Amino acid sequence: MTKLNKQRLTSKWLMVVQEYELVKQKRSKNFNTVQDICSAYKVFRKDIRKYYARWIQSNREVESLLPQRPGPKAGTLKILTKDEERSIMAIHRKLNANEFEIHHLIKGKFRIHPSVSTIYRTFKRYPLNKARKAKIKRYEKMYPGEQAHTDTHQLTKTLFINRTKQYLFGLMDDCTRLCYVELIPNIQSATVTQSFARGYKWFSIHGIKIEELLSDNGSEFTTFTGSKRAKEKHVFESMLNIFDIRHKYTRPYRPQTNGKIERFWKTFYNECTRLQKISQTPEEFKAELEGYMYRYNYQRIHSGIKYQTPLQKLKYVTEIMK
Repeated sequence: MTKLNKQRLTSKWLMVVQEYELVKQKRSKNFNTVQDICSAYKVFRKDIRKYYARWIQSNREVESLLPQRPGPKAGTLKILTKDEERSIMAIHRKLNANEFEIHHLIKGKFRIHPSVSTIYRTFKRYPLNKARKAKIKRYEKMYPGEQAHTDTHQLTKTLFINRTKQYLFGLMDDCTRLCYVELIPNIQSATVTQSFARGYKWFSIHGIKIEELLSDNGSEFTTFTGSKRAKEKHVFESMLNIFDIRHKYTRPYRPQTNGKIERFWKTFYNECTRLQKISQTPEEFKAELEGYMYRYNYQRIHSGIKYQTPLQKLKYVTEIMK
């Protein structure tokens, strides 16, 4: 940085700290109070104190008044990653847990176990104002089978040797988060209908009878026309009528309406797909898929259901309903 540029950057703050010192000593000819300095130079009290302390510590060196780079110093360790901070805030908002409770809840779950004060500082960095609280709408069905979510998801071609398109069909229970997922070669309505029938049977084995289904308006789930006659002819709609299942649709271009299973696809990618080798056969992928879904349904805790596994939530709700 040139001498001229340094002078331009420090000239204002040099005058401010000099006047500040004179006001403190009651020797200033231009200002009576610190507030007068703030009004004249358009600065804040805390900034004046910060620059003045830096100026005094440097033995009144002008270069100490140069703007400093914000954020932590180079080489310092950031204890929490962004994902860990998001996990802490999710627990705090969903369970209304304080920093002491979260300190014990996450023990052994993070790379470095944060202190209570670190968790509290995380709260301060992610405030949630009243306007945002009012916009957040969360719901959870009261009993298993009250509503299920379904969706299809396209996999990347690089996962498979022959580079063909492959898809996943997903069916999730809203209350327990139990999820059935199947690899399918296409998303034609006939293929998706067969997958749903197998998923319906899988839920029946767990004692869950689906009463209502939420899906998007894709051609595999419904027709583009809204007429009752056209829907009755659609193979997927016909199967729902046979099973006596009400069909609800999400708002167009609003995937958040079906957010539970949309969030599952992201979790599945982070914990399963992203870690798999590329150029594998569909049979190899199915084996990985079955292993992951076993862990997801029976072993992996879920933050959305108060850190239980979906199977534990099913047992808990079933015992209450007895």
